[in-house]
Amino acid sequence: MIKEKRCPNCQKAFACTTECWCSAFPPIVPIGEQGDCLCPSCLKSAIKARISSWMTALTPQKIKTIQTMGKPSSLIEGIDYTINDQGLFVFSGWYLLRQGKCCGNGCQNCPYHKLKEK
Repeated sequence: MIKEKRCPNCQKAFACTTECWCSAFPPIVPIGEQGDCLCPSCLKSAIKARISSWMTALTPQKIKTIQTMGKPSSLIEGIDYTINDQGLFVFSGWYLLRQGKCCGNGCQNCPYHKLKEK
């Protein structure tokens, strides 16, 4: 069943189904904060803001919470990775934390390497 909704932030119409597109996003922005579902663009912005606040001051508890989310089922550009000028994927520190441990490949945004430096 497809249900049309309106984003409470931008008023844009979007479709919501039982197998919703939003399930690919990390579950870190509770629906209750906005009162209803956000459109894809607004949800992505809200999640990026939440991730940014979590990643700026990592604590052992935040790291554990992020790691318990496990690996994402699909990658989302701007959240899990960016594409550099050479066309290569650059994984975010957020994505790398969700992997659960350092892979040892010297990733550009490796949060584990930065944590060891402290």
